[in-house]
Amino acid sequence: MFVLVSLALAANATEVHPKFIWKKCTKAGCTNVNGFLVHDKHLEGGTWHRGGEQLDYEKEVGVVTNGGTVSQRLMSTYKGAKVTGSRIYILEENDKQYEEFKLVGKELSYTVDMSQIPCGVNAALYTSEMPQSGKKTSEDPFGPEGGTGYCDANCVDGDCCPEFDIQEASSKAMVFTAHCCESKTHCDTSGCGYNPYRDSGDRTFWGGTVNVNSPVTVVTQFVGSGTLTEIKRLYVQGGRVVKAAQSLNDVFCKWGSGQFAQYSMAKMGASFQRGHVLVFSLWASDGMSWMDGGNAGPCRSYNVASIKASQPNLKVTWSNVKFGDIDSTY
Repeated sequence: MFVLVSLALAANATEVHPKFIWKKCTKAGCTNVNGFLVHDKHLEGGTWHRGGEQLDYEKEVGVVTNGGTVSQRLMSTYKGAKVTGSRIYILEENDKQYEEFKLVGKELSYTVDMSQIPCGVNAALYTSEMPQSGKKTSEDPFGPEGGTGYCDANCVDGDCCPEFDIQEASSKAMVFTAHCCESKTHCDTSGCGYNPYRDSGDRTFWGGTVNVNSPVTVVTQFVGSGTLTEIKRLYVQGGRVVKAAQSLNDVFCKWGSGQFAQYSMAKMGASFQRGHVLVFSLWASDGMSWMDGGNAGPCRSYNVASIKASQPNLKVTWSNVKFGDIDSTY
């Protein structure tokens, strides 16, 4: 079933977006930025949300905000159709355009509660080189205010662009991955990522060294001056800072040679400098072994239908999003 809102109605209406506070930081301290959140125009489950129709964020897509905290619920109902998860973006203080982050030489941090996320459910936070003004068409004339313009390295909805997965994770495994693009129609869909379970054989890092039953602050540092050279990861929990055993760089990624000759940290950095939009996402699939099963994690079976039926209200909670100078956000 597809639900379409008439353009006549949409032209005279503007969706009210949830307020969302994040912080911009320097070594001198952090200041609040009073932004907004908007849901992607597409709702998983066969329905489409148009920018002129008011969406009940809590009831219809399970998104609840409170100051600088946002949670995403697994199952919701929109116009009688079941909706799984959600995908939301930060809007600028003017509530008109997506907030763009230029990441080279900066770091981004946030606190996440993963305690309710089982095998097969992906709590993802990532960036995408989406157009700041969205993608207006005759059918979708709303731009960012209607959640249009999504693109990623897997060319979802046919639109390809560089993507950086800051985290794709359940309570069983965690991976962060960079995806460059060769052109507007071809990207490195596999990307270069680090998962301690898979790449270092550390089967107790995520869930042991990092206690997934308690909130953890995730810090990602985009090292470079003008040109990106390395992406580092830190975890902060209980007053302790834990460095990931591996950062992403051209040597680890084997970028710059062979089939990956068209990809590099410098190319990823050039995309970052053009500006990336921050994406909060929750979704589920029986085909999630690449993230937390096989050699990637301890999950050995998946039954998403059972999880949706028995745990529809499970959620991921994000808070305290900070962006700024390296070593200024934690």
